[in-house]
Amino acid sequence: MRRFLRDAAILAAAAAVMAAAVVSLGLYNPSAALGHLPGVSWILHTTYRNAVETWSGNRPTPDLADLGLVQRGAGHYGSYCADCHSTPGAKPVFIARSMVPAPPHIVDAVSDWDANELFWIVKNGVKMTGMPAWPSRVRDDEVWAVVAFLLRVPELSQAEYLDLAMGDARDRDANGNAAGSGASAIVADCARCHGLDGRGRGTGAAPRLDILDEEYLYRSLEAYGSGARHSGIMQPVAYSLSPAEMRSAARYFASLPAGPAVAAQMPDSDLVARGRAVATAAKPGAPSCASCHGPWPTDRARLYPDLAGQYEGYLLDQMNLWKQGRRGGTALAHLMQVVVAQLEEEDLAALAAYYASLEAPGSKDAPGASRGDGAKAPTDPSSAR
Repeated sequence: MRRFLRDAAILAAAAAVMAAAVVSLGLYNPSAALGHLPGVSWILHTTYRNAVETWSGNRPTPDLADLGLVQRGAGHYGSYCADCHSTPGAKPVFIARSMVPAPPHIVDAVSDWDANELFWIVKNGVKMTGMPAWPSRVRDDEVWAVVAFLLRVPELSQAEYLDLAMGDARDRDANGNAAGSGASAIVADCARCHGLDGRGRGTGAAPRLDILDEEYLYRSLEAYGSGARHSGIMQPVAYSLSPAEMRSAARYFASLPAGPAVAAQMPDSDLVARGRAVATAAKPGAPSCASCHGPWPTDRARLYPDLAGQYEGYLLDQMNLWKQGRRGGTALAHLMQVVVAQLEEEDLAALAAYYASLEAPGSKDAPGASRGDGAKAPTDPSSAR
């Protein structure tokens, strides 16, 4: 036994010396052109697969068949993932074939994983593969949007993918202008989710922008770009924009005519009535929802967003993020935190239903009010929420 321990110690010391030599002298060749030694790829991939199965677990899932969720995930995929994993119906990316490991074509990449495993991969990324973790650690709702899209990938044609990922921004000229719109390349990229008309593509994939003021949109982009507001989808977009580009995009969407409410989202009258009562009731330590967010004809500062006509699902998602402490980061976040903390889950659902049922200010069916460019709200804002 003593001899065995001695031999084992000698072998361990020799291995340590060899490892130190490899590290200090640079004996290991990390060239991607050479690839791995035989068997190494199998060991790494098997370890990776088993690790994902171990760590992914099971968690409550949203409705992954929801078209708006799929569109949101597809838009993000088209912006940041397709350069390595290609797209449904297209060839593999040529340059990616020289990576080690080479990123698989997206159809192959998703074929053997279930929803929870895909969620874990998208949220956490994979070390030393070029696959990043999700940019915002607190926005699982966005990760689920990508998962919803990935689950659809095997059945998509190239044309169907482009419809999901691009919408009415899919046809652009050589300068990046969307066909017939005169929009800049930046706006056309925004339109993947928000639509060239700013109405969110009609599914709630993203919030309507046609009902929001230029200054609110600009400050929101600033908040995303600085990291004060969390979003794995919006932060990378805003971070890449200059202040002038932010202003240009904000001006474009704010200048659009506000469209009517979406008929398909009209809720039941009882829920709307409860939402109206909640919206107009003052809250201890904070004003009522209506005094800052309308509806018209209340005058309020430009940096308080109009909510009338916004998508019900989007409003509910944002209020839940406020309640969970996962939205904010700007000067007036404390007001929303005070208000939402006092509301029950049923109140949030009623508020979302109420505001979604209203016609947007400035739409042809709205009762004659402006977009809320009034002089002051109860608290003078210095930043968008």
